[in-house]
Amino acid sequence: MRNKTREIVFVALFVALAIVLDYIKEMIPFLNMPSGGSINIALIPVVTAAFVLGWKKGILVGLVWWLLTFVLGLNRWFISVPQYLLDYIIPSAIVGLSSIFYKHKLAIEAVIGIVFAMLIRTVSILVSGAIYWPGEAASGSTAAWMGSLAYNIPYCLLTMVMLAAVVPIVLRAIRRYLV
Repeated sequence: MRNKTREIVFVALFVALAIVLDYIKEMIPFLNMPSGGSINIALIPVVTAAFVLGWKKGILVGLVWWLLTFVLGLNRWFISVPQYLLDYIIPSAIVGLSSIFYKHKLAIEAVIGIVFAMLIRTVSILVSGAIYWPGEAASGSTAAWMGSLAYNIPYCLLTMVMLAAVVPIVLRAIRRYLV
């Protein structure tokens, strides 16, 4: 019983931290792209949760975080259900896979896992951009794919680099409290 209560408290803590960081991110203009997307500092506690609680609970934290941001109106860009899945739900949940390679608790394993999860997250966002946000280009055309790459890769790459730099430091700092 004690472990279940502890896990519920950790899930709530990580989700709350992500929500707070989401609001902070909204107040820092250079983190946000003009038509959606951002260098998302709110992913720090979501990814950290995956390492602390395991990948399954990491996915849960990502989904609960998405649900609360939806309820709070932070996910504003909606065209259709498939677009919303590709832009928000899948990317929020998939970061929970960051801990899939974290077997020996090494920083390099954390970085590999973060890169792996963020690449999958980026693919989901790129597909949405090419199909649902093509601008003047035809949906799914080469021009739409090039536009999606040009718009989404910079902030996705910077988010990945930020997570790879910050999360191992956070894990090292909190390790002694997780016994």
